[in-house]
Amino acid sequence: MKDFHLRFCLSTQDWYTRLFDLLADDYDDDPPTSSGGAYVLGTSDGTMLTYPWGSSPIFYIGKANDLSQRLFTHRNHILGAVEDHDERYWWPRYQYGAAFGATCAYYSRNGPQNVQNIEAGLIRSFYEAFGSIPTANSHWPKEIRPSQN
Repeated sequence: MKDFHLRFCLSTQDWYTRLFDLLADDYDDDPPTSSGGAYVLGTSDGTMLTYPWGSSPIFYIGKANDLSQRLFTHRNHILGAVEDHDERYWWPRYQYGAAFGATCAYYSRNGPQNVQNIEAGLIRSFYEAFGSIPTANSHWPKEIRPSQN
């Protein structure tokens, strides 16, 4: 995943910290902030995923009150999924990361922002750009869930 793959969210969330490889050997040398926020996971091997309105390496958008802890958990589960596809690691976000690597961009909370709102804004922007929510996200945030008639 490259910086330009995050263009979909620049109109609402243009303050991401940086991209980094979640599975890098030196991950512990430069952990993300422990403040809350949202994050985007994408393939690190160049794989592009097909969505209705285009292709993107992004497979998951999430949120956390402690980004450092949440991303460390994702890292451990993705590494576990590389070796074991059983119950503990069946979640698509871990399987995609195990298959294609995991590059991460994180968006720190800016003041009193609600992490759910940050995540919902990113997912909404992704949907508007690609016609679908990221493939490993299993639920629409209730703030943006489309109504069904």
